[in-house]
Amino acid sequence: MATKPSARKSNSESRDPALALDHLGPSGAALRRKALPRQVRDSIAALVADEMQPGDPLPSEMAFAERLMVSRSTVREAMKLLEQEGLVETRRGTGRFASALSGLHPERPMTKFESITKMMVELGYESITRVVSAVTRDSTPSEQLAFAIEPGSKVFETRRLREYEGRPCIYSVNVLDPRTLSAAADDIDWGDSVVLILERMGHEIVASSAHITVVSEPREEDAVPEIGPEVGPWLMVDEQCVTRLGRCVLISRDYHLGSMFSFSVVRRREEDFGLSGPA
Repeated sequence: MATKPSARKSNSESRDPALALDHLGPSGAALRRKALPRQVRDSIAALVADEMQPGDPLPSEMAFAERLMVSRSTVREAMKLLEQEGLVETRRGTGRFASALSGLHPERPMTKFESITKMMVELGYESITRVVSAVTRDSTPSEQLAFAIEPGSKVFETRRLREYEGRPCIYSVNVLDPRTLSAAADDIDWGDSVVLILERMGHEIVASSAHITVVSEPREEDAVPEIGPEVGPWLMVDEQCVTRLGRCVLISRDYHLGSMFSFSVVRRREEDFGLSGPA
């Protein structure tokens, strides 16, 4: 997995943790809008990824707090997140250090949530989105459970096909709880990112549960004339997306053309990270 050698220093050089803060991004006042500990976590993670080698000591909580203009308690919460993710390890009596995991940089980590629109832009694909359908229909039992709605309730479903250089590359089936829509469904441009549409309506998606399967073509209930067995195979991603409060606001089934898309994952031994139970 690729690293960034030009931004890293060799282990033979003297390492002053405090100096690393000179390379930290914007101060706390300019950090992106999200929960403050998560903002700080992102800034520290960027520092660890770009400026440190595994085993390097991290600057102190106070140093981070002063640089990012936040409290030490906020930095401490951010550090807990990094420790849970395995990017930072704490050694009793000596401090915090960049972990072995911090030296691995998967190009497209499976654990990263992002909209398909953003993913296409970052990959440099200029695609055309066509709305195949946008309808209100009866909910299924699984959708009722996910959205916490009564039997007989309606859901809103969109189906969209993205094309790159004249051929299908992503086909999406998105199901929404109509209660999350602050505008009439017919007045919404469903060619836009559904994730951004929901965010503008006050429902920011922060996490999802996804199941990825390789299929030769879309399921029978998802079939469209443009996609047959000769086009695939496809990575089918079944996903439930939730807000910070844990509310499910989007159920999606996205088909990614296998020849164009891939996802990476970092694997680790559980016993090396204190995750296994007693022997």
